[in-house]
Amino acid sequence: MKPKIIFTVTNDLSYDQRMIRICNSLANNGFEVLLVGRNRKNSIPLVEKKFQQHRFNLWFEEGKLFYLAYNIRLFFFLLTNRFDIIGSIDLDTLLPCFLASRLKRKPCVFDAHEYFTEVPEVVNRPMTKWVWGTLGNWIIPKLKYAYTVSASLQSLFSKKYGIMFQLVRNITKKDQNRFQKKTNTAKFPDRPILLYQGVLNEGRGLEA
Repeated sequence: MKPKIIFTVTNDLSYDQRMIRICNSLANNGFEVLLVGRNRKNSIPLVEKKFQQHRFNLWFEEGKLFYLAYNIRLFFFLLTNRFDIIGSIDLDTLLPCFLASRLKRKPCVFDAHEYFTEVPEVVNRPMTKWVWGTLGNWIIPKLKYAYTVSASLQSLFSKKYGIMFQLVRNITKKDQNRFQKKTNTAKFPDRPILLYQGVLNEGRGLEA
């Protein structure tokens, strides 16, 4: 039987390229992988992948009631499903993962995709920031395994929580065919052009 890893996020899985890369990589290296998220009213159907996917249907789309409902649902889901490793992505899934890992005596791995308490959606809401900060200060020092996306965050978190964070950078797979020059120099100036497509939350550095 393959060792099973369950990863937990609060998005709808469809566009989470980072988690898709992580889960594909582990599936290709002999692990059974399950990625858990949530279903939204406008979510597109899931596309079959090399790993398993599961989405919760919840009454609430956002806010405190969403996080409460999601965390309760996730906790009982983890209690009733087999796993050898539980991977918690950011602070908003950490509590049920930590509790389930302790009850089942399995390792809980914390993946800090960002400085969660300092993102614009949290930093200007004192009570929300306090709740997530208190949760992190209580649980993360008790963990044995954790990683994050940059050397600066690795250093910051290692000092803040007193455990060693590892570094796993968020970098796309290199595809040389995508970078062939096919532009008409008569139309485009001889200077770098950056084309951004997609959605990026405030404060993520797009302007810079």
